[in-house]
Amino acid sequence: MWHRWHLAFVISIACSSTDRSGRDPAADHRPTGTPVNVTDLFGQWVDHQDNGRTQVHEHWSRSADGTPSGLGFVLSGQDTIHIEHIALLTVRDTLHYAVSIGRHGGQATLFKLVHDRDSLVFTNPTHDMPQRIVYVPQGPEAWHVIVSGTQQGHRAEDHYHFERVRQEDQTP
Repeated sequence: MWHRWHLAFVISIACSSTDRSGRDPAADHRPTGTPVNVTDLFGQWVDHQDNGRTQVHEHWSRSADGTPSGLGFVLSGQDTIHIEHIALLTVRDTLHYAVSIGRHGGQATLFKLVHDRDSLVFTNPTHDMPQRIVYVPQGPEAWHVIVSGTQQGHRAEDHYHFERVRQEDQTP
């Protein structure tokens, strides 16, 4: 009888939801950090590169149907050298970053939201480059964006340091 009670006690301890420290081991698998609100992307953002000769822009707003969408473009001097249409779309109950390249857009490439604590992480492992897009808030006035993946067998990573464009910063 004592052996059965002892065995039941050992099994109950082994199956307990806490370890010897009193911590809940499942807590290690819960998301930590502060959720990032996608509406924090709304506004106009710029990253100055090459000593200001190149400017990377993103403009985010809410479209008529409520979808966060916008335009990304790169200026080299006065020349527009790259344009992309961007949006955050819900597909099968999951948020996706959608991007289509070119002045008139085209077929969008989707990147699935896989993380939204302290940063927004979107992935598409089957895309040629990039496979991962990460938006890390740097307070209410800045974002650090990392676009990364493997290109021709080599790891590639681009960093953008966007700052909010203020009305007084714009020239008429």
